[in-house]
Amino acid sequence: MMIRVLGLAVLVNIAYCGHDINPDFMNFLKTHLSAAEVRGIVRDELTTGSFGGGKYNGNVRPVILVHGLNNQAGSLWSIRKTFIENGFPSQRIFATTWGRGVEQMNLNVKLECEYVNRIRKFIQIVRWYTRAEQVDIIGYSMGSPLVRKAILGGKCVDNQAFELGKPITSQIRTFVSVAGANQGSHLCLFPFYDICNPINGLNCVSKFLQDINSKEKYEASYKSYNIASTNDMVVGYWACGKQASSFAGAKEWKVENLNHEQTEYDTGKIQLNLIRQGGPLATRRRRRSHVKKH
Repeated sequence: MMIRVLGLAVLVNIAYCGHDINPDFMNFLKTHLSAAEVRGIVRDELTTGSFGGGKYNGNVRPVILVHGLNNQAGSLWSIRKTFIENGFPSQRIFATTWGRGVEQMNLNVKLECEYVNRIRKFIQIVRWYTRAEQVDIIGYSMGSPLVRKAILGGKCVDNQAFELGKPITSQIRTFVSVAGANQGSHLCLFPFYDICNPINGLNCVSKFLQDINSKEKYEASYKSYNIASTNDMVVGYWACGKQASSFAGAKEWKVENLNHEQTEYDTGKIQLNLIRQGGPLATRRRRRSHVKKH
C-alpha cells in the first residue's frame, strides 16, 4: 500500500519556475470580471499560479495547458519554454491552477465539480480574450479527465444540482491527453483516500470516469490524441484491463521507457506537433461577449 501511495505522489512537481500573466491579459480580466473571478484565475497566493496573454496579430490558435494532481500552472513552465523555442508565440499559451497548487503526498484530492467548472470558465475566458473561434487544449495526468468533463458539460457527478451546460466540442480544435488517467489509475484498484474514491476518484469504475467515458468523440472538433508510456508507473499503461490513458476516438502516440513525469514534461515537441496538425487559426474572429456566470 505504501508503494502505491508513493507512486501517486510522483504526480507532484516541485519545480518553481515563476508565473506570467501578461499586463494586457490582466487588464482584460480586471475590466470584464469581478475581483473574485480575477483572483480565481491569477492565483497570486501561489508561486506559479497562472500565465498567458499579450497583444497578438498572427494566426496561431491559442493553447490551454491543464496541469495534473498536486501541481500548478508553473509546473508546465518547461512545456511553455519548449513551445516558444520551437516558434510558438508566448502570447498564445495559457494556464491557470485548478487546485490548491503544489502539495506533496496529498492524496485527498477528487475530480470535483469546482475544478471542472473552473477549467470550463477558463476555456471560455481565453476564447473571449483572444477572440479565437477555437482553442487547443492539452491535459496532463489528472488534468485530462477534468478537461474532458469540462468539455462534455452536463450535470456534475458530485453535485447533480449543478449544471455545467451543453458540450463545447465546437470550441475545441484539438485535444491532447498526456499521461492522462482517462480510464483511472492502476494504483486505484482499491478505494483508498479521496483520490481513489468510487464517486469522483481515479478508481477505474468511479461514477466520474463512467460519465466521461459514456460518450464518444466530444473532446475536439478536429482530432484527439493520447500520449502514453508503457513505463508509466503512476497512471499505468493498463488499468482494469483497459489502456489507462485511452479514450474513444483518440489516436494513441505511444512512447517507450519514460516514467510518468517524463511523459508529461519531456514530450513537449510531440505535443506541439500534434496541435499544429490542426492547421492555423480560422480567419474569422469572434465578437467579445460576456462569459456566462453561475
